[in-house]
Amino acid sequence: MEEIPHSRQPTIDYFQKYVEAHKHDLVGKKVIDLSAGSGFIANLFLERSAHVLLFDLFPDQNKFCAQPCQFIDLQQPFPIESGSADLVICSETMEHLPNQYFFFQEAARILKPNGTLLITTPNVSSLRSRFSQFIGESEHYSTPLPNELNAFTKWPGSREGYFSKIFLSGILRLRLLAALQGLTINQIEKTKSSSTSSWLMVFYPVIYYFSLKNYQKQLRLNPTHQKPLDEIFKWNTSLKILLSKQLIIEFKKKS
Repeated sequence: MEEIPHSRQPTIDYFQKYVEAHKHDLVGKKVIDLSAGSGFIANLFLERSAHVLLFDLFPDQNKFCAQPCQFIDLQQPFPIESGSADLVICSETMEHLPNQYFFFQEAARILKPNGTLLITTPNVSSLRSRFSQFIGESEHYSTPLPNELNAFTKWPGSREGYFSKIFLSGILRLRLLAALQGLTINQIEKTKSSSTSSWLMVFYPVIYYFSLKNYQKQLRLNPTHQKPLDEIFKWNTSLKILLSKQLIIEFKKKS
């Protein structure tokens, strides 16, 4: 397969499986890709007879999808009708957005009731990334530590640019920002494990113990809050999340 720019292989694998699993449900559905990039992912949905709209900060990247790509700045109000989308995609982009609360606000606005939001982003909730944060506050211990030299990238041939991955968010923060907009986690995809995370599983009993202790304390203080507290405990101790390299989340908008 031709290399897909700005996309990780687990993301490509996931969307290929997703369109195959939902091929009958996608016919005629309105799918909006907010970070279309090369258009490869959007084209997978187009091939399944979905009505696809492509958006990107740099629309000229599109080379795989026959549909034209439109300009969007995800930190400004989306030029998209409220309650119009059955499915919204944001792939490999969340970690670049300073105002992620605003993103979820707008994504929830354009979704229909029971609509789906699919987000892929580096998994900073993995044990490997937690260890990297401990070492140097970076996504991975082998990457440069956060600094102003690589904080912003100018797009070639343009005066526009984007922030590097300095706004990485883990599962609990993403869950919180989504919940504030009436979006709930429907499913999280397990992706390839890293050897470092597997080795760091030796610390899992410590994570589980303190997570359980915090959960029990919060439940005693707020017994009516059991449902969100159950979710937080579940995802903070999930082996699927602690081991996976990539974070792929399916959110649903409440009806």
